[in-house]
Amino acid sequence: MKIGDFAKACNTNISVLRHYDKLGLLKPLYIDRFTEYRYYDKSQIAVFERISELKAIGFTLAEIRLLLSCDDSTEEIFAAKKAELERQLRDLERLKSKINGGIIMEQKFKALIENTDLPFVNDEQVIGKWRVESENGSLGSKDRELYFLPKGEFYWCFGWTNGKLIYDDGVSRYVNDYRLEERGDDLYMIASFKSQDYPETGETTAIALRKLDDVHYTRDMIARKDDISKPFIPDDKVIGRWKAFCHFDPSELSKEDFVPLQNPPEGSCNYLSDPYFKEIEFAQGGHVTAIYGDEVISGDDKSVWTRGFWLRKWNSTACAYEIKSFGGKDYLIIEWKSGDYRFGGRESDYYVMVRE
Repeated sequence: MKIGDFAKACNTNISVLRHYDKLGLLKPLYIDRFTEYRYYDKSQIAVFERISELKAIGFTLAEIRLLLSCDDSTEEIFAAKKAELERQLRDLERLKSKINGGIIMEQKFKALIENTDLPFVNDEQVIGKWRVESENGSLGSKDRELYFLPKGEFYWCFGWTNGKLIYDDGVSRYVNDYRLEERGDDLYMIASFKSQDYPETGETTAIALRKLDDVHYTRDMIARKDDISKPFIPDDKVIGRWKAFCHFDPSELSKEDFVPLQNPPEGSCNYLSDPYFKEIEFAQGGHVTAIYGDEVISGDDKSVWTRGFWLRKWNSTACAYEIKSFGGKDYLIIEWKSGDYRFGGRESDYYVMVRE
C-alpha cells in the first residue's frame, strides 16, 4: 500500500512515517525510483504499533531502533530504563517479554513482476527526449526527463516498444501503456504508470510527458560523466581487501554521522547479508579488483584508483572514498554511483566496507 494508505491504517501522519524511514526505524519495503512512491505492507502495521508502545512508556527513538534491530542490546537497555522509570515497571516487563520473544514479521510484500521480454516494434514519433509535465493533474514528478532511445534500447530503469513503456529497476518489472496526443504544436505522451498495488487494485497513475526533441540519443550521450583523468597518488592506508558491511542513502544518513552498530542484524535495515557489491581490493600502483554479484572486475582498462578516488573507466564515474576507524576497525566509506546517479540525476549512495 502507498504511504498515504499506510498512514491512515496506522492512524498517523505521513510526516511521521517519513521521519521513521529517515531514522531507519520503519522503512518502506519498496520505493519506486521514478515516481518516488513509498510502499508498505500490512504486516508493518504491527511494527508501527510496537514503536508506539515503546514510545508511550518513555523509550527514545534511538533506543527503540536498537530494540528492534539488536536482540543482544535488549537486556542493557531495559535495565537502564527500569532504573529511570520505576513507576512504569509493570508495562516495561510486559514489553520486555514481547521484545525478547523477537519481532518476527511476515513480509507479504511482493514485487510487481510482469513479462517484459516483448518484441520490439518501432514508433519513430517517440524517439527523443521527453519531459514530465504533470502527474494525475498535479506537478508530481515535474521536470524529470525521460529518453526513448532508438530500437527500444534500455537505459536506467526504462525501455520501450510501440505503445509500451517498460520499467525494470531490478526489484520490480512491468509494462505501462502509453498513447500520444497532439496539442497545438506539441506532442504529448500519456503513460498509465502502474503502482505496486496494481495486482490488487488495478490502480495506475496517469503521467503526461511533453516531447522536447527528436534526437536519436545513445546511452553514452545522456549518461552523467565524472572527471576520471586524475593522476595517480599513492595511499598506503587503502591498500588491501575490503568486504561489504552496509549501504546507506545520504538523504537518510550523512557519512559524517555514520557509526557502525556493534552487532548489526544480518539482512535488516541497510546491513547486508548478501550485498550486490561484495568486495574491493586496492593493490599497489593503482590496480583494483572488485566483485559485483558473481562477476569479478579487474584490469586497468576497467578501473584504477588514486588517493581519495576509485576511477571506474567503464562508466566514467569517480567514486570518492574515505577511511574511518571505530573500535580498532577500519571502515571504507565509498560512493556507489549507480544508474540513479548516472541517469536519474540523483546524488550517490554509499557502501561501507570493512577491512578483511
